[in-house]
Amino acid sequence: MKHPLSIAAIIAGRFSSFIRPPQKNQADTNVTLKNAPPAPKEEIQPGPRTGLVWSPGFWNYVGGWYVWEAGHWELERTNQLYLKPGWQKVIHGWQLQRGEWRVTSVSFIKKGTAGKEQDSNPEPHYDPLAAFR
Repeated sequence: MKHPLSIAAIIAGRFSSFIRPPQKNQADTNVTLKNAPPAPKEEIQPGPRTGLVWSPGFWNYVGGWYVWEAGHWELERTNQLYLKPGWQKVIHGWQLQRGEWRVTSVSFIKKGTAGKEQDSNPEPHYDPLAAFR
């Protein structure tokens, strides 16, 4: 046996296709619990920033445990509203509402030549990372 490592690599390669990549658990998307979550931690909310939306921290429920997810900045989206994460009291207990974006209007649908005129005069694009470049 001159190349035992090569044979082991071939065998490992043949069986690695049986391993499935981790998949997102669909049960974690709608979490409803009987007991109230812990009180939120106190976070200092930073001042407003142009082009960014602050998403406050919240207690996430992962694998049977409460895990604190720290607040973070989200890039602002045109014609969308950010719904902040948190726990809501419902009939059967407490339900986790994750932060998400909701469309507020459909003004992005362009018709006829009006859309072509708007494309020829684009708005200046805000770059939130320009200060770090």
